[in-house]
Amino acid sequence: MKYLIFFVLAILFACSSGDDGRLVKNQSDVSLNPFDSVNTLIKAEPSDANLYFQRAKLHYAQRDLPASLADVGRALKLDSSNADYYLLFADLKLISKESRESRDALITALRFNPNNIDVLIKLGELYMIVQDSDHSFEYLNRALKLDVYNGRAYQIKGFNYMYLGDTANAVSSFQTAIEQDPQDYESYMQLGFFYANIQDDLALDYFNNALKVNPTSLEALYAKGLFLQTIEKSREAIGAYRAMLDIRESQTDAWYNQGYVYLEQLAVYDSAAYCFTRALDFGPAVYPNAVYNRGLAHERAQDFPKAEADYRAALEMNPQYDLAAIGLERILE
Repeated sequence: MKYLIFFVLAILFACSSGDDGRLVKNQSDVSLNPFDSVNTLIKAEPSDANLYFQRAKLHYAQRDLPASLADVGRALKLDSSNADYYLLFADLKLISKESRESRDALITALRFNPNNIDVLIKLGELYMIVQDSDHSFEYLNRALKLDVYNGRAYQIKGFNYMYLGDTANAVSSFQTAIEQDPQDYESYMQLGFFYANIQDDLALDYFNNALKVNPTSLEALYAKGLFLQTIEKSREAIGAYRAMLDIRESQTDAWYNQGYVYLEQLAVYDSAAYCFTRALDFGPAVYPNAVYNRGLAHERAQDFPKAEADYRAALEMNPQYDLAAIGLERILE
């Protein structure tokens, strides 16, 4: 399971005509640099805190964290009461692994506005990440008193319960989260992982719902394929892995797992060998498992010279690879 929360800020850009009202006729009339307009505005209004905040978000979108931090710092110097500025500042500090500074910024924002739901939820999230569930629940419950339908708060409560080993409440919280927000991809995934772990077919429903939210999610496709593989719905598992490869051909795990399904579940050895070869094409330079499994596919297809070559290659990569040594011994006998 994945327990970390990754922070993504969505930035919207608006296009407008020039100050003189003339129409933009050619693409060359439009600046391709999103910083140009905000830089021009900052030169004209250097005391406008919101302009620095807008530029900070642009830097954030380009993963220039120091520049983003510098600009949001300027915005806070000009306006120290804006919760949005503190939220971005807190995110930047958390990404920089400065959780104390992140917390302090959020608490400061809360002093200006004790009922700011975004700040309360962000504090709940921060304490969840550092696995301080008591404080996390405190802030999340405060947020839910203000907005009982807030799906994000229930989602974070689910993670807290998961850390505490309380699976019943974790599942309940994630289910409540998706009731409030049917687009909650992460809660669908966590419920899918839970039911996959107990080999309950409900896992497929949750993984499929996650894919409705994000149809190109390699994570959801892989989780779905692995579950189908585990319950030996082999052809469906291969379909999920192929969907991954349609999105990104270099997905080594998709090639490797397809090879395993062909080898162990379908006994289609030429397809198994091909998939392991493709895994080797895209995988790590030293990948003895794929080499050994390809050798096993060759052996079962009674292509003993190729099997011998693969077993020897696997042993060169890892001289302690007992399965390869045993396979080689079988071939030589």
